[in-house]
Amino acid sequence: MRVVLKYGGSSVATTDKIKAIADYIIKLKKEKYEEIVVVASAMGKMTDELIEKANEFTDKPAQRELDSLLSTGEQQTVALLSIALQSKGQDAISLTGFQAKIETTGVHTKSKIKNISVDRIESNLLSGKVVLIAGFQGINADGDITTLGRGGSDTTAVALAAELKCECKIYTDVDGIYNIDPRIYSDAKPLKYISYEEMMEMAHLGAGVMEPRAVEIGKKYGVPIFVGRSLNEEGGTYIVEKSYGLEDKLVTGISVVKEILVATIVNLEHSSEKTAGIFSITEKFGLNVNMILQNINKNGKSEISFSVSYSEKNLLDNTIEEIQKIYEDVEVKIDDNLGMISVVGVGMVNNSGVAGKFFSALSNVGINFYQVTTSEISISCSIDKENINKAVEVTAKEFEI
Repeated sequence: MRVVLKYGGSSVATTDKIKAIADYIIKLKKEKYEEIVVVASAMGKMTDELIEKANEFTDKPAQRELDSLLSTGEQQTVALLSIALQSKGQDAISLTGFQAKIETTGVHTKSKIKNISVDRIESNLLSGKVVLIAGFQGINADGDITTLGRGGSDTTAVALAAELKCECKIYTDVDGIYNIDPRIYSDAKPLKYISYEEMMEMAHLGAGVMEPRAVEIGKKYGVPIFVGRSLNEEGGTYIVEKSYGLEDKLVTGISVVKEILVATIVNLEHSSEKTAGIFSITEKFGLNVNMILQNINKNGKSEISFSVSYSEKNLLDNTIEEIQKIYEDVEVKIDDNLGMISVVGVGMVNNSGVAGKFFSALSNVGINFYQVTTSEISISCSIDKENINKAVEVTAKEFEI
């Protein structure tokens, strides 16, 4: 049997934690898995620290150089873990994204995995080594180091599991996936199972425990995914195909983004060509656009609003600069005072009235909502960020979750 294990930054934050993980891996290899691949993130807050160092020089560092800098965090972790394993008598090898032949495409700091050639990994597994691979990174067609964006180590791990045809275990500092972030809502409950579709929606809409692209790959290739606390044999959540019992509740969970940025483009001449041009620019810069709202006034001018997460501020700044360069007459306003709340559940598919219950719950306690977006299994809206915790509480009570 083989497995891909992924350890997040908090799980490998200190050398003592790395030593404990090494002991656990050796135990697993003796008792359960003949072949083990480990994907690791940078230690603790190292990625944030590296970004802060880059920002000491400029608030807009070149994205290529930023990728080269940030990739060093994961490389340190896997090298240290390999050294720890070797010191305990377990043969191991660490590989960077380039050495593991993880090929990427797309823009710097937000690339996507195009292909993985696993021959080198397979040969090292065959020789009995534990293979440790730096998450979050790869190499593009130009031979440049690229990174996959926040949560990219999850994507690395699940993509490797898909290529190696095995299960993937994501280890973090929480007991699994909760229906609501327990840091926001004290009565949040852990989920034993959640569907791929629900997990993708919750992750895309703000649930930080999993990266949405990782879940998407898992669904596409049928990768069994388990999420649980590092070094803990109990609890945890299995991400599965839709199965009996998942439709019992209208809403499975609530996702929250505490801070979002809403860009509003004013005075754009209305035409489908110009609207398409705006979103071609957001795509060019790799912006992950959420809610979109368009109004057309009697003078034939469009007002387009769209939201992005606060972590994409630099990308948004570059996008706006390009928009104003191409469309000289437009004005762009940024609202940084908002957050986003979403309700998610496959039970919505065959049940009406969820939107009414959701918006009534908010309005009954005086919470205003602005941009709204929906999918088959989710409803999201932006609200003033100081109302996030209150909105979560009343929504949880409304849907009895």
